[in-house]
Amino acid sequence: MDDGTRIELTLRLWGTGAPEVFDEYVDKLVALLPRNHGVLERRAAEVDAGPGAPDALLVMSFPDAASVDGFMRDPLRRDMEDLAAAAISRSLILDSRHRDEPAGDHDADIVAFPPDHDA
Repeated sequence: MDDGTRIELTLRLWGTGAPEVFDEYVDKLVALLPRNHGVLERRAAEVDAGPGAPDALLVMSFPDAASVDGFMRDPLRRDMEDLAAAAISRSLILDSRHRDEPAGDHDADIVAFPPDHDA
């Protein structure tokens, strides 16, 4: 996969307290990646970051937006809705597009606002 144009999805999952069902759901979700040209880049089974931390973190990459859309709308994923309801209490999906950039620092443009004046 071309690192310059890949799209990463980071999926944070919180379980319902049924670890076997949770693991089954995550395994089935990951198994859908090849159908949609996706790759599992990283998987953290337990995220130890204190209270409220997700139970799992998945980082997946795709070659293009069509592949991401295919994964999100995969009919087999929809067929897993009952399993997802039993396994997942909350989920958060973040996406990131990686593009090639020239080396060097990239400073932000700074716009100064005039100070407020009392009338």
